Amino acid sequence: MASDLAPLPPMPPPIQRVIEANGTMNRDWYSYFKKLDAHIREVEKRLDTGGL
Repeated sequence: MASDLAPLPPMPPPIQRVIEANGTMNRDWYSYFKKLDAHIREVEKRLDTGGL
């Protein structure tokens, strides 16, 4: 059965630090975690409603 879930976003390269030298989160990692969170929430929503 095919899924209409959006594919997971690609991870930033492992050489990119998650936290920058100035103490802020790297922009690419922030975007990745935000998209990953939305993906997981969509899966949870579908599991709760039985629509996966």
